[in-house]
Amino acid sequence: MRIIVLGTTQDGGYPHAGCNDICCKMAWGNSKLRKYVASIAIVDDDSKQFWIIDITPDFKEQFQIISKILDQYKFSGIFLTHAHVGHYSGLLTLGLEVMNTKNIPVYAMPRLVQFLKNNSSIDFLINSKNIVLYKINEKESINPSDKFSISSFLVPHRNEMSETVGYAIKTKQKSVIYIPDIDSWDDWDVDVVNIIKKNDLLFLDGTFYDKSELKIRNIEKIPHPSILESLNVFDSLDIKDKKKIYFTHLNHTNNVLRKNSFEYKQLIKQNFNILEDKTIFKL
Repeated sequence: MRIIVLGTTQDGGYPHAGCNDICCKMAWGNSKLRKYVASIAIVDDDSKQFWIIDITPDFKEQFQIISKILDQYKFSGIFLTHAHVGHYSGLLTLGLEVMNTKNIPVYAMPRLVQFLKNNSSIDFLINSKNIVLYKINEKESINPSDKFSISSFLVPHRNEMSETVGYAIKTKQKSVIYIPDIDSWDDWDVDVVNIIKKNDLLFLDGTFYDKSELKIRNIEKIPHPSILESLNVFDSLDIKDKKKIYFTHLNHTNNVLRKNSFEYKQLIKQNFNILEDKTIFKL
């Protein structure tokens, strides 16, 4: 079993559409600096299958990443976290005009299922049998193969169009937590420090490093725990537990995207990690 990191940035990717400020300027001129929208693939090497969590606007490139690493593996399903554009809009790539897939399972919570059915373009994918929607429930354990289980759990996050979930992935050897979006650790009715201690690997919301970095929008309308706020919450952890944490879903304004930045170096110095596109973790 493996996890392949397909992307690590916020819904707009990096560089970000419409941004010509210094944070994106170099990335527009250098394709090697580009980073894709947050998503991971779960790979069962024994059965030669893979599943992804979230299907992004960058799915064309992300599917190519998978194809280069995995030879003749079956695309066996998609687990969605919520209805914000960076997390489901890649579904359109599966339609007749592009990949024309056959009955790809798409797992989603009840409000998200209804949201997808009410979208004419997505509903056409369902009627064309490109995808098959499966309604899941919170904490329901699903076994896509005999090598791992996956279950969803609700997290607080701007639920204008659907509920939002994270996922717990368990194999016989390891347990992984994936939370790309959450409003606040304090607003969650779960002790995140305890979750960190009980699991082996955690990919957590690191959208902003500091709430002051966003200049053109009201940060209060885009609630995420800043990395600085998360570090305060995680301060009691020992080094071993801190090293389990990888921040993902990074906004284009977040200086940890740039390895020569003060912010990146400080985070690494404190024994935390920044998730990198194309990284592979063995489970």
